[in-house]
Amino acid sequence: MAASLTPKAKALLLEQNTKLKFDDRAATTAVAAVKEILIWCDNEDIVPGKWLVKGKKYRFNRQGIDKIQEAYQSAMSENIFDDFSQDDHQTASTKSTNEKQGKLKPTAHLILAAVIKGASYDGFHREFYPCHQVNIELNINEIKLSRYDALIMVENRDSFNDWYRFQAQITHNFGKVLVIYRGDSDYSEAASSFLKLWRVHGPNKPVVYFGDFDLSGLRLAVSAKCSHLLLPSYEFLRNNVISHHYPDEQQKYLVGLERDCAQGWQALLSLMYTQRAGLRQQRMYNTAFVFYNC
Repeated sequence: MAASLTPKAKALLLEQNTKLKFDDRAATTAVAAVKEILIWCDNEDIVPGKWLVKGKKYRFNRQGIDKIQEAYQSAMSENIFDDFSQDDHQTASTKSTNEKQGKLKPTAHLILAAVIKGASYDGFHREFYPCHQVNIELNINEIKLSRYDALIMVENRDSFNDWYRFQAQITHNFGKVLVIYRGDSDYSEAASSFLKLWRVHGPNKPVVYFGDFDLSGLRLAVSAKCSHLLLPSYEFLRNNVISHHYPDEQQKYLVGLERDCAQGWQALLSLMYTQRAGLRQQRMYNTAFVFYNC
């Protein structure tokens, strides 16, 4: 069975095919992709063009690309110019024998939300076992945003799993709050998409960032244009910060934060910088929390 071409190789063929429609002298210097295509063509007895400068510059011709397209359709049951950017594995399988070309992750539309009360929580207890918190995946396109007054994004997964413990330390009432995991490689895409939907449907509703007290956490809150930070009191932070929690690799964020950090968070940034210290979420148990307005 013929091997499939990489996305870079197929993108190059599409680019060259488009250029050749307007200029039959178009050429490319993308040598690695060209060599991959030529190896594939050798197996199919296709000569798709010629080297203008050996190993440096190659010119495809339209007849050669047409032959590649025909052979690829026959060998792979796929139009080589198909776009998979909006496909998941299931929809990609209808266009190709290689369903993994679908670019949308299985979790691209799913956020992870923490539930600590309500019918869903009670139902879980009845069906499975008693627990303090239930984490559920929610489809961002199905959530009734009008039901919620505020959004809280939690940075670290272990702290998200312990949201019920942190929530017990909060005295301020934001109304009905939706608490979600900001996301790792699995959930971050959906969390970002959901944040955009949240702002469209409720531009003035609070967005709270609960993360590490360090330059990276503050940068993430600023980049997400959050309205509040959820952290322990200033006094607690000042007395408990740890130099090890202010890693050197985060120094690159300082210049941008000094420029973009909200006025209400400047004192927090100054505390980090002057003490060269921070505090991770995992050290924030058993203390009162404060909402810092931007």
